[in-house]
Amino acid sequence: MVRGANDFKRCLTEKLLDYAAELSKCIPIRAVMVYADVFKNRNLLDTFIEKLGETQLVLVSREELDERLPEKVTVIRVPHIKLTRLGQMKIAILVGISRDLFLPDDIVLCLSGIAESGFLDALFILDIGDEFEFFDVHQLEHLPEVVRPEVFLRVLEIAVDLAVEGREGKPVGTLFIVGDTERVLEYCEQLVLNPFKGYSEEERNILDPSLEETVKEFASLDGAFIIRGDGVIETAGAFIKAGGVRVEIPPGLGARHRSAAAITAITDAIAITVSESTGTVMVFYGGKIIMEIERPMIIGSLERGETRFGGIPTKEGII
Repeated sequence: MVRGANDFKRCLTEKLLDYAAELSKCIPIRAVMVYADVFKNRNLLDTFIEKLGETQLVLVSREELDERLPEKVTVIRVPHIKLTRLGQMKIAILVGISRDLFLPDDIVLCLSGIAESGFLDALFILDIGDEFEFFDVHQLEHLPEVVRPEVFLRVLEIAVDLAVEGREGKPVGTLFIVGDTERVLEYCEQLVLNPFKGYSEEERNILDPSLEETVKEFASLDGAFIIRGDGVIETAGAFIKAGGVRVEIPPGLGARHRSAAAITAITDAIAITVSESTGTVMVFYGGKIIMEIERPMIIGSLERGETRFGGIPTKEGII
């Protein structure tokens, strides 16, 4: 019998792990992905690794996992940002595709929960072909040649922060264009004086944590950030002159999204947009949307430390 809250959480986690192990034996999945930050200790995870047998296990984490892991276990780093459970796994799959861990026809079983809560509370299955339905996943094979993975994740982290928090309490919309900078700049025109001009490359690299507040401050400027694949910011407030490029984007998206689609259609860059009206973050590559991350809903009294996601209040924060 499950008596207390801790017993319930442990029981739920064990049942989900057992069920995932059974499912892995009867459906054609490529791998099981587990949000490893859930676990305060790894005893349950170690037992799960044994139950999986030969099935590939992918641990998704915001931190470095430096302990020794079996060969069949792969680690994917995701940004240290507040995301829904589906958002966590979608980013992990995108990174996995770029690292040749997943193929377009793969099915992945996902287990997730709140970071450091000690228990899992969600199991879902993602069909990569359906998730990236309108995009040729094979194009992502060349992504690491254009943008360093850590740069992509850092820009995505800042974009999601802006989507969730805005700037000084106000929503912010912005556009980041990363990689293939020489070609991108051919289609750019400055709307304002370049605020990064005259600084050394070390001082304007987006991987430098001390630059985060500066980037968020300039996000309110009209125009786009142009960032090299190694993280060096070339400019902000740039207007994209690619209006003649014909691209198809969903109805309701504005000029920012059309610019993102157009510039990625004619260059090898990747673009990340933040919608001022909805807070949705979109990733564009090859002229198409390859990922959409909805802003987690924040409702209720923050003074009480209570937030809601999907109408479910939690004390831990956004889930």
